[in-house]
Amino acid sequence: METQSVVLRFPKTFLDRVDIYNERKGFGTRTQAIFHLLQLALEQSDNRDGK
Repeated sequence: METQSVVLRFPKTFLDRVDIYNERKGFGTRTQAIFHLLQLALEQSDNRDGK
């Protein structure tokens, strides 16, 4: 799998919400929580589009 490094800037209010989600779900890092949320959103989008 090819990898690529990305630097992103998020609003603090977004990161505060991610931190709350992270605490509830018990991920090791904020980055893990963000990627988990991205994966969930992509799966929901695929399901909505009938893929």
